[in-house]
Amino acid sequence: MDIEAGKTLTNEEVIRELLELLKKNAMKEQANDVFEICSYVDGLEKKIDSMTEELTNMQNQIKEMQEDTLVNNAKKALSEAQERLNARCEQIKSQVIEVKEQVKSTAKSIVDEAKAKGRSALYRVSEFLGIKKRFLDIRENVRGAIKTTDNDIAKTALLAKGFREAGQTVANAFRTFADKPEADYSQKEQKHFITKAVLAPMKVVKKMFVLMELHLDASIDKLDNLAMNVQIDKEKRIENTKNLKQTEPERAEAERVEAEIVNSPMVAEPQEYQYNADAFEARGADEVKQEASHKEVSKVREDKAR
Repeated sequence: MDIEAGKTLTNEEVIRELLELLKKNAMKEQANDVFEICSYVDGLEKKIDSMTEELTNMQNQIKEMQEDTLVNNAKKALSEAQERLNARCEQIKSQVIEVKEQVKSTAKSIVDEAKAKGRSALYRVSEFLGIKKRFLDIRENVRGAIKTTDNDIAKTALLAKGFREAGQTVANAFRTFADKPEADYSQKEQKHFITKAVLAPMKVVKKMFVLMELHLDASIDKLDNLAMNVQIDKEKRIENTKNLKQTEPERAEAERVEAEIVNSPMVAEPQEYQYNADAFEARGADEVKQEASHKEVSKVREDKAR
């Protein structure tokens, strides 16, 4: 189950269509929340790819270590550490793919219903809160990976130190045998092959895990924020409806106008989707359309009053 190369969630057609519908129906905050959630998922994928690359490099470096009894024992221990990290990455990768598929499925369902029933269906973006449990599970997995990696880093550093000091002892033994003064290695920074081949990649992977945890924290907060923004929008519209004190025909006409939704045409060729302040420049034109709709409702009321 591999992640589709180069296909980010923010560039999925159904996500782009949902974002356009939200934007064109004056739901900018919700559109921003959805976009950022998708961006966080994309960020998790990129970090997993980077970690996989580091671990593959580590595996190759371990294989290239010289062969002798002592080193072979070290290679076995280091390979086991690399395999543990790799297994954890694959597990997290699988979890992220499941999140991605759930987001796409939910987005498609919302877009289809919005086209059929109008703006009110867009409130269903709060259903993205359903992936919160998945994010919590991934975060727990990442936290476990951080602890495991910290432990492996400490043991690998100790192993490298032992090999380095052993090598220095052997070198000085040969110096003594050759009637030469011993070298003072305390004044020199000596790094064993293990430090570069294994310890360095481990530290990079650990850093990626830490960044993933921060990403997941932000994703969970953003999901809660999305649900809150949807609720606020609902409450505002309920209050506005109460204040209008419409007659039944007027209410029916207002609901008809409210239900109208603009379907955004999609770009045929995939492109990197940008969703920032510039992407909302068209909002002014949309607000003009909304104002015209409100005037239409007002005109209906005036005609009925006559």
